[in-house]
Amino acid sequence: MKIVFLNVWEGKLQSAIAKFIKEQSVDTDIFCFQEFTHGMDGIAKDVLSGYEKVSAYKSIGEEDYFPQAIFVRKNLRVLSFGVLLEKQMECGLAIYVQVPFGKSGLYVCNLHGTSEPGEKLDTPGRLRQSQTLIDYFKEKEVPIIIGGDFNLLPQTKSIRIFEENGYKDLIKDFGIKTTRNHYAWDKYPNSPHYYSDYVFVSPATLTVKEFSVPNNEVSDHLPLILDIESIHPNVL
Repeated sequence: MKIVFLNVWEGKLQSAIAKFIKEQSVDTDIFCFQEFTHGMDGIAKDVLSGYEKVSAYKSIGEEDYFPQAIFVRKNLRVLSFGVLLEKQMECGLAIYVQVPFGKSGLYVCNLHGTSEPGEKLDTPGRLRQSQTLIDYFKEKEVPIIIGGDFNLLPQTKSIRIFEENGYKDLIKDFGIKTTRNHYAWDKYPNSPHYYSDYVFVSPATLTVKEFSVPNNEVSDHLPLILDIESIHPNVL
């Protein structure tokens, strides 16, 4: 199963991102998008007609709003879906889907973390944001994947807490050097953050066949591309 996480930057680079999504749709089962505003609707209609859409929206200010979307290939089926953090104003927004996978199924959660304050360090809200996701999925007896634009730096406790709770940090494990590109660095030349996006996988339950963060220019974030091959035999 192939999953793509991407902050699409409101579709500002229309032709580039449409080409990327079309190419990826050949073998991608689930797309998890952040900043999926109306500028992306035309692309979705043209390229993702074979997918079922799950979406949600939240605003906590003019500069901090969260249009989220997950697209699941229709032959895969959405068993259930939900929204997390929608009433917590100091947090971002997460949506998730449950899909068939192996014998136990799979949860895929798409997070867009709050962007304020802009230095991407810990705050009580960001710590609560991470803990809420961990607590919610703790009782699920199926594999969990949590990814997206966390708006956090790797050294924060808000990121480390996932590993402390048994998740694999694929950005760390695969030695990814950055999840941003020059569009982000040009905008904030005095604060060139190299990380914002992550994928966490629940322990000893999924075989990660491949994980990559290609250096391209379809957004001010780089796409996170995950290919999972099978459930670990210990959980069958």
